[in-house]
Amino acid sequence: MGLPRSRLGTLLIGLLVVAAGLTPMLAALNVIPSPESSFHAPRWVVFLAGSLFFTVGMWILMQAAVGEERARWFGAAIGFAVVAGFAFLLNWIAFGSGTRESCSSSTSFFGLTSSRAAAELECRAAFGYGALFLNVLIVRGIAWWLGNKAFPGNRAVRVLEKGSELAMLLLLLPLVGLAFLLQGIKTGSERLFNRLRGKPPTK
Repeated sequence: MGLPRSRLGTLLIGLLVVAAGLTPMLAALNVIPSPESSFHAPRWVVFLAGSLFFTVGMWILMQAAVGEERARWFGAAIGFAVVAGFAFLLNWIAFGSGTRESCSSSTSFFGLTSSRAAAELECRAAFGYGALFLNVLIVRGIAWWLGNKAFPGNRAVRVLEKGSELAMLLLLLPLVGLAFLLQGIKTGSERLFNRLRGKPPTK
């Protein structure tokens, strides 16, 4: 008797994600021969990045093997490990030693997209923002676990939880402001364009 179609699809997705992670891992270990010039980061960084995909893929395979309900017990731990690993990579890019020569940025305006090499400071700043956000998110997750599982009602844990929430809000404010600014620019441009064409302004 074969697997149900839903589980078969989950199995195939899991195998693809595992392969996507295993390939750079084997390349970093030189099991798949790879010259140093093909890497834009230390081999351990490449290995760690691949291991994140590999871990997620194994969890997807676990769901296909034992079902979502049984695999759910491991979901939180795996999710935390993947977020922590991703945060580690962002922190290394933003604050680690060495130069950052492989960063690029893209700009889109009215459907036109351009890309360029980003300066090292710009690169570190962008990844640093993401690193700080994930760092605070991890602290928030740890504070939630401590407050709900290990030390319910503890005042210090409660302060840590509220402090991390405030930090997340402060980190999100620039993005919210930028979104409002871009929306304002878009609306103003559309109104100006409609006026030039002699159309009534849109509400």
